[in-house]
Order: sequence, then structure tokens, then C-alpha cells
Amino acid sequence: MDKLSRKFVLSVYVALALLLIPTALPAAGHDLKSKETVIAGGPDKFVEVRHVVLQGSNFEIGKKIGELAKRDGVRMTPSKDTILNRAKREYMARNYPILFERMRGIADVFGLDIANDSYDFTGLFQPQMAPPGCSVIFYPAKTTENDHDILSRNYDFTTGDITGRRPQQGQLPVMARPYMFEIHPDKGYSSLSLCAFEYLGGVLDGINSEGLVVSILAEGESVERVGREPSSEVGMHELMGMRYLLDNCITVEEAKEALLFLKHYYTFIPCHYIIGDRSGRSFIFEFSPNRNRSYVIDGNGPQCVTNHLVFHHQKIEEFPETGLNGSMRRYKMLEESIKAKKKFTLEEIEAINKSVAIPPNAPDNPQYAPGRTLWYAQYDLENLTLTVKFYLGEKPDPENEKKAILEYSPKKVYELKK
Repeated sequence: MDKLSRKFVLSVYVALALLLIPTALPAAGHDLKSKETVIAGGPDKFVEVRHVVLQGSNFEIGKKIGELAKRDGVRMTPSKDTILNRAKREYMARNYPILFERMRGIADVFGLDIANDSYDFTGLFQPQMAPPGCSVIFYPAKTTENDHDILSRNYDFTTGDITGRRPQQGQLPVMARPYMFEIHPDKGYSSLSLCAFEYLGGVLDGINSEGLVVSILAEGESVERVGREPSSEVGMHELMGMRYLLDNCITVEEAKEALLFLKHYYTFIPCHYIIGDRSGRSFIFEFSPNRNRSYVIDGNGPQCVTNHLVFHHQKIEEFPETGLNGSMRRYKMLEESIKAKKKFTLEEIEAINKSVAIPPNAPDNPQYAPGRTLWYAQYDLENLTLTVKFYLGEKPDPENEKKAILEYSPKKVYELKK
């Protein structure tokens, strides 16, 4: 082949390549697969839980999350604190690029430029006031009859509005529309999580494709000691840290390092966390009341946590004999239960959590809505499954005026597909 022919053939290949580039690149940006299904409750029930499956680029996942929030009435409002907004955006760009791409998608949905310092794109919040109270146990595989690592969780919260009062006509309870997000991103690990309060990072409990499981609980002791000081700062709010772990971490050691490295603040109430992995290891992560120290409490066998500072009360033998608050009473009951035998069936694990669920007492205050265990969740780290049931409502007990009959959805199993 002479030089002219070789140059001609080469030019044809180059031209074909250039023609293919513009058609290939945009396709990746729009290749989002999404599915939304109501899995529990409905308009006539207390709750309507939607299972949202998202698969695609983090930018497109962010766009879809923004569309859901926008549909639910969330609005982006400008702020005069442009320096803080810029610092929060740059922090995410440097330290959490997965979330930054989702932020770009949210900005696009609201017709805004991600570089606009008048807006904070790091979260899409719903308002909340009443603190949750919960009970969680992590069981290593060596302590379960099916030899699987299991996390067992009660999520306790008000059935009222943002103040805990009974919702006014036409107003939904604050926990009426939680989401189950199943996310399969182009970068980061897939995850299955139960979310509320904040669409982008509002993870309350969840599991990722690598078998890392996380759960968040309100921590009321710090408020009792030093009061509340909620804010909006640079870093991770009290729920977003769990989204970060699901996106980025495989083991508890990676999760420890991440939580110690990240900046933390709370927008509502101090929280603490329990994290476990497929090796059977677990730990609780807490802050001192003044937020000046971090504590990592490693598990040794089944590890439980409720709503007080575990680092400050690690031995139930040292609990006061009288005057225990609700959190310590539940913690003591859980500790005694998990020490009663060496191995537990899944039914026994659920029964232990049921023993500390909010009792079905009839409401005793006409202005305030009762607190209830709004869901029971059981995560299997080997099967990557979530078994869950949701509170749907209640009615008076005709045989006991001091009790209510609670209605829950049937238990269902959801598998995180890799």
C-alpha cells in the first residue's frame, strides 16, 4: 500500500471515530433505569412506603432523587450565606465525589447551576422535630443458627407531625412517606436502605453490596447534658455519614477510618451509629456531649445499642438500681437477652426486639400523637436481604380501653441485587 493509500485509510478511521464519539458519550449520561413501587400502606394508611430502584450514573441518580423530592413538595431556596454554601460544595467535591455528582443532578432538576453559591445542594431536607428512639442489635454469624451475620432493628418514632402533635386536617405525619432506596451507581457500591427526612443522604439503616450494614439512632444523653445546638455546617449531617459508608466502605475497619476522617455536624439532634460487616465484627461510633471527642466501641459477640451514650455506660452492672430512663431499661433487657444463650434463630432475634418495642398503650394526650415502632427490619449480610414490616395504623382495643390494636404490613423480604 503506497503512502497516499495509507493516509487515506487512516483518515477514514479517524473520521469514523470522530463520528462515533458524540453519539456514545451522551448515551451514558442518560442511561438511567428506574422503578418505583408502593410496597406497604397507601393513601388510607398511616404510611405509604415506596421502593425506588435506581441504576445508572450518579448524575442521573441525583436527577431522579431531585425529581422525587420536587414531586413531594421540596423546594430549593436561596441563602445569603454564600461562603458556607461554597465551602460545603467544595468539601463534597474533594471528599465525596459520588455525592457531588448526585448534587449536580439535583441542581439540574431545579434548573440551577451547581456553582451558584446562593444554594446549598448538599441535602434536600424535610422538616423534623421529634427525636426518634430505637433499639438495634448486631449478631455475628457465630451466634446465629443459620450462621449468617444479622442486624436486627426497631425504628421508633412519633406518628404525629413535625412537633409530635396530631396532624391537622390535610397534613401528613412526618414519617408518612419513607423511601426504600435501592441504588446501583456507576461509581460506588450498590445499596439498599430505608430513608427519611432528607432525600440525598437520609439513611436510617441499610446494607451495601459488600455486606456492610449500618444503622443510626438518636442519642439523647448529650442533649440532657449540654443542650441542643443544631446547625448547617461543612461536612456530613447526622444521616449523611451512613450514606457515605454504604457508597464507599467494605469493612468495619474502613468505616471506622472514614467516620474518624469525616467532618460531622447535626441539623436536628445528636446521633450515634452501629456498623457491622461479613467478618462478624461490629462497632458503635459516638461523640462526646461537647462533640470534642470521638469514641469507637468494638463489639465482642452480639452488640446492642439504644439511645444513651454507650461509651459512658458500658457495663449494665454499673447502671443505677432505680430511676433508669427508657433507653437504659431497653438496653438492659437486650443485654440480658443476648447473654441468655449462645445461638439464636431468626425468630428469637425478632422476638428480642419485639420485647423492647413501644408498647401498644392507648394515647393518653389528645393533642399529641403516640410514638410507635414504625418498622422492624432484619438485615442478612450473607444473603444481602432486608426483611421488614411497617406500622400501618391502629384502632382502640374493644376489650381494654388502655390499649390499642396495632396494624403492621406483612413481613416481606427484599434482596439487594449485585
